[in-house]
Amino acid sequence: MQPNMTDYPSILKPQWSKLSAQLRRARKSNYYRDRIPAAAEKLQLHRHLFQSLPITTKAELVKNNLDFLAVSPSEIREWVTTSGTTGQPVRIALAKTDILRLAKNEAAALSLAGLRAGDGLLIAVGMDRLFVAGLAYWLGAQACGALSLRIGPSLVDIAGAAKLPLAPGRKWFLIGVPSLMASSLRDGAPLPENLGGIIGIGEPLLNADFQPNAVHRALAQFTCAPILSTYASTEVCCTFAQGPKCLGNHLNPQMGVIEILDAGSKPCKPGVSGRVVITPLGLQAMPLIRFDTGDIAALHLEPCPCGRSSPRLGPIVGRSAQLLKVQGVSIFATAIIELLREIYAGMDAIIHADRDAIGVDRVVIYVVCPPRRQNLLRTQFHNAARRHFKWIPKIQYCDIETIARIRSLRPSRKPQILIDTRVG
Repeated sequence: MQPNMTDYPSILKPQWSKLSAQLRRARKSNYYRDRIPAAAEKLQLHRHLFQSLPITTKAELVKNNLDFLAVSPSEIREWVTTSGTTGQPVRIALAKTDILRLAKNEAAALSLAGLRAGDGLLIAVGMDRLFVAGLAYWLGAQACGALSLRIGPSLVDIAGAAKLPLAPGRKWFLIGVPSLMASSLRDGAPLPENLGGIIGIGEPLLNADFQPNAVHRALAQFTCAPILSTYASTEVCCTFAQGPKCLGNHLNPQMGVIEILDAGSKPCKPGVSGRVVITPLGLQAMPLIRFDTGDIAALHLEPCPCGRSSPRLGPIVGRSAQLLKVQGVSIFATAIIELLREIYAGMDAIIHADRDAIGVDRVVIYVVCPPRRQNLLRTQFHNAARRHFKWIPKIQYCDIETIARIRSLRPSRKPQILIDTRVG
């Protein structure tokens, strides 16, 4: 199955038709019934209405969860949840057609990365605890006609799995969280000799200027195969995919409409970072409208080096819920961790934000680092932080157990970089 991501302008008209259908479906839910005017169902005739429709936030989806249902309970075939990295996990219902759509969506994304019928996909992602990603990649591999092996996040079983036979000329692809894969590879996990590519999920692999970041470079030490990224959201089941020649992640316009909005909910200019807002197309059970993902990135509309002209999402530069403001300085937690990784890619770290007894914000970065490197890391990081942030964060060296204990304050399935225990 090949991705239909080649000519964005040519499918703009049918996209408006799909938007109208999505709005009709959404108005069947209790939540949207009075929030979307009936005229919006004929969006082709009233296009100006779209950007006047309300933004849907994660907080509203949590608070009014069942009100978003546009189908009867008997039509639901799956309940999945988000990881809860930046708050309470969100429950999402999938109907039968939504699961079929999920397979089509992921098949297009995996095909863009290079996966073909007869290839093998090593899925280093969990499928338990209502996690949708592992299910999505498995469905996508099946739709592509590829072999799938669910090896789990630690890559423990990769050695034996990669020795299983593939058709002549076929390749293995590995998909998982980049930092976890890099850690496993540093610990000695092998990669298949016939590796077609590594596909990273949940974390950016490029900086905002599309240059490889520290995690990308860490993975590149172990392979010459393409290292690619995907961006997706559980709530909307839309994937932005990257191929070997792509500069950024392409939207499949059949699956969703993307907007990049500023703090006032006005459209950002191309190339300018803002809030990633997605309206999925074709979802039945919970058809969200203008869903604010909480992620910050830029949209690029100029033709891609790969030859496609569909919109490209740039690397996620932060999450609105992970924006810190300390001593008058605003900075994303991801930028702090990325700067640490640039200095020492092998470290594990987490940021803990809280307030002191008189209500002043304080931020401490807990870092696992060998004693012999600690003084150098502290000096290099402080110098770099002074240049980049005009602020010097506090570093506290600790062991793995301390990091685990801090992470347990806000349990999550994804690697956490920020634990925010501030109130208010």
